[in-house]
Amino acid sequence: MAGMLKRLLGAGLGAWMAGAAVPAAWTADAAVPADRIAVQLYSLHAALLRDPATALDRLRAMGVTQVEAYGTLGMSPSDFRAALDKAGLTAVGSHVWLGDLRDNPEKIVETARAVGYRYVGVAWIKPPDASPGQAISRADVDAAIAAYKAACPVLKAAGLGVMYHIHGYEFVPDGDGILLDRLLAGLDPDCVDIELDVFWVVKAGADPVALLDRLGSRVKMLHLKDMVPQAAVGDFTGQAPPGDFAPVGQGRVDWPALLAAARRAGVEWYVLEDELADAARHLEQSLEWLRGHALP
Repeated sequence: MAGMLKRLLGAGLGAWMAGAAVPAAWTADAAVPADRIAVQLYSLHAALLRDPATALDRLRAMGVTQVEAYGTLGMSPSDFRAALDKAGLTAVGSHVWLGDLRDNPEKIVETARAVGYRYVGVAWIKPPDASPGQAISRADVDAAIAAYKAACPVLKAAGLGVMYHIHGYEFVPDGDGILLDRLLAGLDPDCVDIELDVFWVVKAGADPVALLDRLGSRVKMLHLKDMVPQAAVGDFTGQAPPGDFAPVGQGRVDWPALLAAARRAGVEWYVLEDELADAARHLEQSLEWLRGHALP
């Protein structure tokens, strides 16, 4: 795969800098399985930290039944599971800290069993002391690879699916390729699957449809979020201004082509995430749009 993603990046940059692509026509192949839609709880992190029960109830009132966690909101795993149960929600997976993956995979297993989710993955590999505008380095990639290699035997033996979440900074040029080439070459495909975040791939200037087609069945989860047409791309920091985010279906992403590629790849979970301060409003619009393009 060496060099392939560099070509993919270049093609994506050219396409996006030329303007939004003409959307493909909708077909049944682009429909989302209705029972495979989830919401990443980080979308409501401020509200969850203030009043977890109310925020979880609000999600359920939107018709959400499946969520992806990011820790346990300061609760014990059993209390977090009880809060989800009370709200009528089920966690299908969770983001975990790179440090826990490296140093304490047994804790990850215990939490997953208590909460009841199947997938775990790291969503952020930047060092804690990195500046907001800093990209990642080879050393950061190699540290992530080492952590996954150390944790994989424990996590797989416990029956957990293991993911790496693509966050956009992996597209930094590296020799004849990009850092994502190095990362994917170092992660065991028999252990580590991919969670592809559509927004961050586009923010880096790459083509998420081409990336889905290249990675194929290795992509088990998608983070669905859209980007306003005027947002700048070609950014490798993994960060973006709040105004760059749009409800799904209202931005620059070619969703018919993207979701058709997801169906070809056999994506298992379609996870909505929004990073606005008022994410609930966007989530409601995104959910309405997705349900309008879903299979029963």
